[in-house]
Amino acid sequence: MKILVVNSTYRPKGTTTELARSFMQGAESSGAEVDMIMLQEKTINYCTNCLKCYSFTEDGIAPCILKDDMDEIISRIVESEGVLFASPVHNGFVTGLMTVFLERLVWRVCRSSSPVINCMGLESRVNDKVRALGSIVSAGGMPERLRKFCDGGTPWLKDNATLMLHGHWIGDIYAGAELEHLPQSDQDWKRLYFLRRLSKDQQKRAHKLGVSMVKAIKSGGLKPVTMEKLINPALRWSIELYCKVFPNYRLAGGRPAEKQEKPGNK
Repeated sequence: MKILVVNSTYRPKGTTTELARSFMQGAESSGAEVDMIMLQEKTINYCTNCLKCYSFTEDGIAPCILKDDMDEIISRIVESEGVLFASPVHNGFVTGLMTVFLERLVWRVCRSSSPVINCMGLESRVNDKVRALGSIVSAGGMPERLRKFCDGGTPWLKDNATLMLHGHWIGDIYAGAELEHLPQSDQDWKRLYFLRRLSKDQQKRAHKLGVSMVKAIKSGGLKPVTMEKLINPALRWSIELYCKVFPNYRLAGGRPAEKQEKPGNK
């Protein structure tokens, strides 16, 4: 059993990596083979929006015009039974490294499917297995009780990664400062921002998440998140009936999209 940690920290010896290693120890103690990719050490260029991957209609991983380390990373993800995403919290979100990585990943491992709620659907190309997924984000000084104001990254990962990788979300950890009480002054808040210290409880939770991921994989009970499962069957039937009667959308000018003339036609 292989589990891969995708770490988007800029500080390779910081709290995010410490938590990731605690997770790895937990997974290894349960019999998994665990490895970690440090995105900072890889060459991952910005997506150019050329749409080569999006327009690819065949099976398998979609091609990309950019030649960098994404091919290697994708192949390691595909062969893994579990993937953990680890990131510091930057501006209430995951790092730019993680967002650039997922932007490059999405249409290489996904394809557009039939319309869902009058919108484009999404299906994973890597549906050979159900992958166990999870995340760890380290917020430094932002306390756990204020997580909802400082953690837009975790729900974003949960919503997108499960669809991309034919995955089942196992769990996630937010590691902020553990305080007896909130700071009382602006000066205290500024000092707290630079706090980078993990508690034993946070490290234990990360270790437990590793154990839980291996246990979930071994159980054989993982169920992938798909667009079809996100929509109530009765609602889907109603939408499909509606779409048969009315055009899905119209382009500017008022004509149905399927009747638009090709460029150059008269």
